[in-house]
Amino acid sequence: MNLKAAAECSVGIGAAQGGRSRNEDNYLLAMDGQVSWREGEQTLCQPWIGAGLIAVVADGMGGHADGHIASLRAVQSIAGWPAYGSIIDPEDALRRLVQESHNEIRATMARPIQMGTTLCCIWVLRDKLYWCNVGDSRLYILRRGVLHLLTRDHTREEFARRDGRPHPSHPHLLAQNFIYGSRGLGDDHGLRIDRGVDTGSIPLEAGDRLLLCSDGIYAWLEEAE
Repeated sequence: MNLKAAAECSVGIGAAQGGRSRNEDNYLLAMDGQVSWREGEQTLCQPWIGAGLIAVVADGMGGHADGHIASLRAVQSIAGWPAYGSIIDPEDALRRLVQESHNEIRATMARPIQMGTTLCCIWVLRDKLYWCNVGDSRLYILRRGVLHLLTRDHTREEFARRDGRPHPSHPHLLAQNFIYGSRGLGDDHGLRIDRGVDTGSIPLEAGDRLLLCSDGIYAWLEEAE
């Protein structure tokens, strides 16, 4: 399969127009023997031993202190993964990678933890797409002119619906992020990643386009845009 990939990571309109003065977000691209991500205001590249394509969006949470550090730690935790093409269950391997990375980061951080980031991660291996999502960054696929959302936002409403609980107050608040963990979901220090819901896999077709994006895109643009 012929793969092409690109990343754009910007502070947006900036503080002069009412936005943020610092870019809290990060990304990772790994393919063709090289992995890259943001380190401060520069792009860092290093050799990568892996198969296929790995792509990550990490939306550092501006409502927490040091969201830029959280998103950097998140992508760094993925960067060293070898992503062997011989893994029997790539979807579960991706899920375990995210869980283990979360545990490792928490174990090395000072308490109390005051930072958070989303993490949307894909692995394209041969002719198949695998993904794992934590938070409210999103993964879309554009196929034959139709845009499909593949991930679910980790809001209070989403988890209440899954568990059959009453509709919560402030339903659109984020209920889980990659570093902090979940809130009121039974394990306030761990991640809740339900296989087949927060992870998934689909065969790819020639001409498919994949979009990983933060809420800085989808909250402001209509699907047609």
